[in-house]
Amino acid sequence: MISKPESTPSLRWAAPLLRFLNAVRSGRVVVLSLLKVSAAVALCAAAIMIGSTAFAERAVGLWAAAGRVDITPTGPAYIAGYGQNRRSLDAHDRLSARCLVLESRGVRLAIVSCDLIGLPRYEIEKIRARIKSVPPDHVIVAATHTHSGPDTVGQWGPGIAVRGVDDAWLASTLGKIAQLVDETSAQLRPADIRFSSRSDITGISKNIRVPRILDTELGVMQVRDIKDAKCIATLVNYACHPEILNNRHMTADFPHWLYETIEAKVGGTCIYVNGAQGGMITADYDESTAPKGENWAAAESLGRRLGQYALESLDNAVLAQGPAITFQRSVFNVPLENKMFQTLIKLHVFQGGALKNGQVETEVSRFTIGPAEFLTIPGEALPNVGFYLKRHMHGQPKFLLGLTDDFLGYILAPEDYGLRLYEYESGVSVGPAIEPQVTRHLLDLINDPGHRASDPQRRNFIRDARP
Repeated sequence: MISKPESTPSLRWAAPLLRFLNAVRSGRVVVLSLLKVSAAVALCAAAIMIGSTAFAERAVGLWAAAGRVDITPTGPAYIAGYGQNRRSLDAHDRLSARCLVLESRGVRLAIVSCDLIGLPRYEIEKIRARIKSVPPDHVIVAATHTHSGPDTVGQWGPGIAVRGVDDAWLASTLGKIAQLVDETSAQLRPADIRFSSRSDITGISKNIRVPRILDTELGVMQVRDIKDAKCIATLVNYACHPEILNNRHMTADFPHWLYETIEAKVGGTCIYVNGAQGGMITADYDESTAPKGENWAAAESLGRRLGQYALESLDNAVLAQGPAITFQRSVFNVPLENKMFQTLIKLHVFQGGALKNGQVETEVSRFTIGPAEFLTIPGEALPNVGFYLKRHMHGQPKFLLGLTDDFLGYILAPEDYGLRLYEYESGVSVGPAIEPQVTRHLLDLINDPGHRASDPQRRNFIRDARP
């Protein structure tokens, strides 16, 4: 069952007291003993004090909880990520949604990551509408971008013009995620949090477009129970497409073995959030050792190595003292200029409700947890865009959460849009306006006074980062 938000004890006593006083005024209670009134008032005051104390305790320090839920389809499903008509036979491993809820000084935040190709914002809004325990705009929903999970948008059905989403499964999954957040929130307990990062992670990812433009930074956040120091959750942020596998078996791809490695060592819930992995940051492995799309050993090896890197990074983790949480969000419209996307909406392959007057509404967020800074990206940003954003971030470590709170395809600079090198990425993007909009709104949240929409420094950086 979905757990309801905790009630303040004083509110439970207020209603009976009011009913009692109303009864006196209406004449239903003839004799009103001063002792009874005093007792009722004292009882109410005590309840208020208890509630205030509980609130004060919650307002001091960090509180945290984590959990996961299975979202694997029970039957065959069209698999997203490569071509159409890839119908699943079974699941090699279970797909899941993984959740971390944090609260500090009255600010509560939920971070959810799902083993899915992506979730459009209009679906995420359905999740938020059902959650009772966290403010809707403080619910962050990301996708790992596995290319071996069920279709969530429609374009991977039996043909390009036929919707491939199992709508019953999707509706059930959205409900499960909302329930997960509420149930996790009900388990909040005092915790500490520590951060680490490494910028020398090699042999995990590669850029097959421009090899020299590669973000090898790994960010790790770990939350532990204060009472027994047991791990509650470990969040890993690293940019790489989970696309080693391409067959008819559903799988989380390399994140499955990342989860296994970290959870076997430290316990708790491991959460993977992708980074700026667009254009084209993919897994670095020897493709000659198995048929393409069937290299299970490579996926396992890469996931376990990334997990080991994260664990080693935690050896030098820094504990955040009394970490505060801050949160900012910006909602804006972007023109949908992609002709193929427009056609898929007309064919009802994509949900048409997302498009209003030729515009798509999307969002970005910036939040901080102690010294660490997080930016959300509503799609697949190219690495040069990610580098530019990190340059302007103030916190440490810096977390770029890709494919978060929306799924708008590739996010590439207007100078790159349409280049032959990025022909594929341009064809799977809402249009050339998306990157300037995302960057401008994120920099506004960062509050960089030197930023302008036509900032020459920005344009030169994006230009110089191209081949």
